[in-house]
Amino acid sequence: MIRTYSSLRIEKTIISAFLSVIIAGALLLWIFNLRHAPLSLLDALFTSTSAVCVTGLVVVDTGSALSPASRWIVLLLIQLGGLGIMTTAAAAMLFLGQKIQLRQRLFVTGGLGIDTPAGAVRLLLKIIRITLFVEAAAVIPLFLAFRRSFPAGEAFFHAIFHSVSAFCNAGFSTLPAGLEGYATGYLLPGTIMLLIVSGGLGFLVISDILMFFRRRTRLSAHSWLVLKATWILIAAGTALLLLTDFNGGLAPFSSPLKIWNALFQSVTARTAGFNTVPMTAISHGGLFILCFLMIIGASPGSTGGGIKTTTAGLLAGAALSEIRGVKMVVRNNSIPDSNIRRALAVTVLYLSTVFLGTILLILVEELPFKELLFEAISAMGTVGLSLGATSSLSASGRIVVILLMFWGRVGILTFMYGMISREVKASKISYAETNIPVG
Repeated sequence: MIRTYSSLRIEKTIISAFLSVIIAGALLLWIFNLRHAPLSLLDALFTSTSAVCVTGLVVVDTGSALSPASRWIVLLLIQLGGLGIMTTAAAAMLFLGQKIQLRQRLFVTGGLGIDTPAGAVRLLLKIIRITLFVEAAAVIPLFLAFRRSFPAGEAFFHAIFHSVSAFCNAGFSTLPAGLEGYATGYLLPGTIMLLIVSGGLGFLVISDILMFFRRRTRLSAHSWLVLKATWILIAAGTALLLLTDFNGGLAPFSSPLKIWNALFQSVTARTAGFNTVPMTAISHGGLFILCFLMIIGASPGSTGGGIKTTTAGLLAGAALSEIRGVKMVVRNNSIPDSNIRRALAVTVLYLSTVFLGTILLILVEELPFKELLFEAISAMGTVGLSLGATSSLSASGRIVVILLMFWGRVGILTFMYGMISREVKASKISYAETNIPVG
């Protein structure tokens, strides 16, 4: 693991930065909403955490309960959280003409899960350009869609807000019913899906794709695995939702719109949190599929959460390789056992945290089990989908969800490394191997 010249680890600095922005955002929301509809400090903290952690779970309606200034603050927090606090800070330093030192380069690449500071400035500039270009381009079709229902100024604000929220996989909406009123349209849901997928692929993959089309360079094993896993998850999620809810939550729509809305829910479940179909109308089978997609989430170095597509891909590939009795290979590259062990550690810690969070919610809330389980998975995956439990949570329940959102955004391994792990000197003792029966 890379170390900086500071006594603090990269992980601790990232955690501290996220906490600082969340607290500052909560105070700003509380202050700027005093004359509109006063927020409690806990609700302000919940909203700020949800925005910075690009989750989308809300205890107050973003469009009506927050003042215009507060909505802009939420938008800024979403953008900061989506890009990453350290990435944004380094970009600000760069634009102010300051030189990016090794320490800042390590923070930027560490926040993206890269093990080397090489090319950090180039990557930083590319991230900013990609983000601004995609979000700005998406405002045009979103404005045209919103203009049909709102005056020009209001439609423009909705377009900007939803463009940033969708690309950052945040799931926040300024509309009372979210995107449910656009279930029969194609322009707005289609644009939102493109934004979600773009933000969820990860900046490294987007950069790799651009290089592929410009210079015909070969896609890296990482990008290939991300793209393959993304395509499989979207297609499988769509098919399974059609199977479980063709005559359920999708029943009110025509056959083409059933496919369209199943596709939308399959895309958005992997950390975005928008919905065109009422969540309470979806069957138990459909909710199970959504939970599975929420747990997997987006890809490393992206604006989304979950265990990540590469983690799921590595575990699936490792299982198949073990059955076949061969070493796992991706694009003619052998995958080291340490990589698979890390994927396994992420998954075990992630699921254990969801389990613990669900238990805590059960202890402090009297809501139905399925609502609490769904809430815990959604919070940990920084998704934002809910069966209506969020606004009904007690103060204790809201604190549990805040912690889950935070852990889900900073990364469970980042949190463990930063808060728990210690330096371990290499041991000179070797131990005899033994086989333990499994399965």
